Amino acid sequence: MAERTVIYDIHDFCPPPTATSRVRACYGFFARADRPGATSRAADIVARPAMSTSDLSDVETAREARAESGRAACARVLATQRDYYRVLELPRAASAADVKKAYRNLARVLHPDKCDDPRATDAMAIVTSAHSTLTTPALRAAYDLYAARVDVGDANADSFGEWQSKEGAAAVHLPPWLIKAMATPVLAQLIGFLALVLLLAAAALALALALAYFVVHMAFWFACCFGCCGSCWPRYGMGARVHAKRQARFTEMLKDYERAAMEASARGDEGPAPTVFFAQWNVDHPEPDWVERIREEDRAEAAARASPAYGAT
Repeated sequence: MAERTVIYDIHDFCPPPTATSRVRACYGFFARADRPGATSRAADIVARPAMSTSDLSDVETAREARAESGRAACARVLATQRDYYRVLELPRAASAADVKKAYRNLARVLHPDKCDDPRATDAMAIVTSAHSTLTTPALRAAYDLYAARVDVGDANADSFGEWQSKEGAAAVHLPPWLIKAMATPVLAQLIGFLALVLLLAAAALALALALAYFVVHMAFWFACCFGCCGSCWPRYGMGARVHAKRQARFTEMLKDYERAAMEASARGDEGPAPTVFFAQWNVDHPEPDWVERIREEDRAEAAARASPAYGAT
């Protein structure tokens, strides 16, 4: 009878997962208790008086109560799986230590090795997800924003993971204080209003800059163009022809410098300094008014085309 008492005690405090391991555990326990050097705890347990029928009934009742509490906790967790605070039975202001304590208490009841409900694995996964989310500051702030925007009591609503994959992924990278403010209904509306005002201000500034460019800048551009007749543009119209004349003059100046340097070298003298030579060259060859020079060339060419050819009949 004493052996039966010990078996019930062991099963009560250390329930093994299978019947085979239960038998092996009991066998090992009694094998150690029979040795000369057995611990006093094992000897005391063996020396206990046999349990009465009422004691055995109390043990079975306690075991059934634990099983019933596990099934009830499993049903509650699955029913409130989107509300992590209700899953852990905690207020929203609970600390990380409170979250860990609630997680340990539920794990003792819902662990698949201790709960015979077939849904225990799913319930334990929800409890683990709630624990990991509420103990991480960034994830907890994102979850609070999710709970403020989604009806967590609706069974058809998106889960926290689904919400994160859609619109909550960016919220994880925001500062916690901003996420907390966005989770508050009044502050969320205020932040949205301020964001809209800033967006409109940026759009107005961009429009003003565009108008300033196209109205003011282009007006000055046209005035400048009409004033110089395009001579400031080396790629178009008169400007291109003026630029070609200036390039030809510059090339002629370089050729004169090379010729002077070669002549000095042939005489055995030192070549002229480039800066001095170019300055003197510009004095000796002053730059003409290229626009007027080109117009004279155009008039002469037009007159030559208009005059009859020599000997024409």
